[in-house]
Amino acid sequence: MKRVLRWLRNAVIGVIALALIAAAVIYAMSERTLRRSYDARGTSVAIPADSASIAEGERLARVRGCPGCHEPSLEGSMFVDDPMLARAAAPNLTTAVREYSDAELEGIIRHGVRPDGRSVLAMPSDMFRLLDDADLGKILAYLHSAPQVPGQARMMKLGPLGRLGIALGEFKPAAEEVRRVELLSDSFPAAGSPVARGAYLARTVCTECHGATLSGVGTTPDLRIAAGYSREQFVRLMRTGVALGERELELMSEVARSRFSHFTDEEIEALYAYLLSRATP
Repeated sequence: MKRVLRWLRNAVIGVIALALIAAAVIYAMSERTLRRSYDARGTSVAIPADSASIAEGERLARVRGCPGCHEPSLEGSMFVDDPMLARAAAPNLTTAVREYSDAELEGIIRHGVRPDGRSVLAMPSDMFRLLDDADLGKILAYLHSAPQVPGQARMMKLGPLGRLGIALGEFKPAAEEVRRVELLSDSFPAAGSPVARGAYLARTVCTECHGATLSGVGTTPDLRIAAGYSREQFVRLMRTGVALGERELELMSEVARSRFSHFTDEEIEALYAYLLSRATP
């Protein structure tokens, strides 16, 4: 009996030791990734000051989903609060726009890199990387115009599952995702193509959910599915979130109502034309 108890005790000690070693390895691997420095200095873009540009910047920000994470008044919010995964907050943008220079904001938004050279996490910089200077300038003009309000400070505290995801490469820093997207530029129409405008919209609006090549991720479909919609049905989906068959889609319907309903008619037409071109052999 004593021998069995001794064996059990040693087995438990061994399991605990292995678990501690595994935890230490995961922590070290994830920390190395999180502390990686990136040489991506931000550059300034022209920031317009007229009221029309500021209003357009607000519309562009809504289409790109900024209020979805940072709240309608841009005060920020805690969007993940799971001790095992992470405690992650989208920070107060009315404070951030006053703390960072415009070049630093450009580096964060389009490159996913903070002023200290480290990458941000859970920021769709791979989508925003493709924003042109005019659109980004108007979005920044809108952020500058917003009154400062109290809100959520920046926070990213990874739990054990979050660190495991980083260590295994399942969850990548934003700067890494930006690098991956930059390699895909040849997969899309060049400037001057009849569908270049629609491709620009798709890449700066849709890739967050449907993947860098718009081929779908997980349960989100390949956007060739748009070929199943008539122009009128596609417009209705964008404006109201109502899909074919009078369906409410789990994610798309709400995103359409909160974001895509702010598309202009021209943008919806351009996006539809491009998505149709993708579905044509």
